[in-house]
Amino acid sequence: MTITKIRVWAMLALVIVATAFTSCLKTDNPTPQRPQAGFGVINAILTNRQMDFYDQGQKVNTNPINTSSLLVPYVVYGGVHIFAFKAVGQATDLATTTYRVDSMTYNTIIAWGDSTQTYMRAVKDDFTSAKDDKVNFRFFHLSPNIPAVDLYLDNQKVDSNRTYVGGGNFDFTFKQPKNSIYSNNIKVKLAGTDSVLVENTSPAQTFQPNRVYTIVLSGDKSFTDVRKLVVNNMYSLY
Repeated sequence: MTITKIRVWAMLALVIVATAFTSCLKTDNPTPQRPQAGFGVINAILTNRQMDFYDQGQKVNTNPINTSSLLVPYVVYGGVHIFAFKAVGQATDLATTTYRVDSMTYNTIIAWGDSTQTYMRAVKDDFTSAKDDKVNFRFFHLSPNIPAVDLYLDNQKVDSNRTYVGGGNFDFTFKQPKNSIYSNNIKVKLAGTDSVLVENTSPAQTFQPNRVYTIVLSGDKSFTDVRKLVVNNMYSLY
């Protein structure tokens, strides 16, 4: 199955999801169902406060969200949306963004920063850099106190000298390891050294060809609570 075929299946899934939710309300409704858009949501705000995710002023999550949480999928109708993260029980936004959603698209919402400055951004995913029969990935360095790093998958360096995104220095293109991936081991090392900062041998998703992943470095090495340094992955296409 190629990347293109997966994307076609996923587009159809958006329509099916919309139909399924509506059919629960009224099984004899003959009106054609509206297509929707899919999102992955990344919360990398460096705080020990639990958070809630809001869309148009309505809380989306059931359970509180901690920093370094990767949430997929979230499905919405097209149009202008105001997304926000708030501390549990608080009215003030920790981070917010306004975004026009196009139906039948795949998107990523990213929240990052620390107590001095938080950011939030939504972007429509572009899969033209993904390749068939390959593991496709992009890497976001969202840890504000960590210097430049190198990324390793299955003990092969796949990205180098990546710095904290700061106010939004993202690279949204997808890359492919030169060699095949035989394990799910993710390592992050200080750039140009063999010093391992953090490792994950059981990431959220198994690396497979024909799949597209976002790998996220978040948290901080000076903490051992929910703010600890973490590297994990999520599907960017599902």
